[in-house]
Amino acid sequence: MPTIMISILPDGMPVDTMEETEEGNSCPLPTQDPDMNMENMDMAVYEYNYREPNTSVAFRNDESCGTCGMYNQTESMQECIDDESGDTGYCQLLKFVCSSQNTCDKWAEGGPITSDLQGEYKDNL
Repeated sequence: MPTIMISILPDGMPVDTMEETEEGNSCPLPTQDPDMNMENMDMAVYEYNYREPNTSVAFRNDESCGTCGMYNQTESMQECIDDESGDTGYCQLLKFVCSSQNTCDKWAEGGPITSDLQGEYKDNL
């Protein structure tokens, strides 16, 4: 059953629609729905130039998704994504699972989010 998490988020960041998994975790819906994830990724490509590092001369290694303030790599998010490689995370702003090596025009300082306490702190700014 989908649930909605309500909180005040910085910079008008949209609130995630959450879904409870069979294991009882509450996960963002795009991490559980591949079609929704792909739609959100396509929007990120189209509107915010989500891209691999070699597709732009403007790319800076220190501005990858893996260093973005919106990039969630908490243990609970990794369980939602079901990825143990450490190469993916969840973009809290654009609402899709993304590669730590890529970047987009919405990159923000201060990341990644690596602990649930850090995520709660950022959600309550």
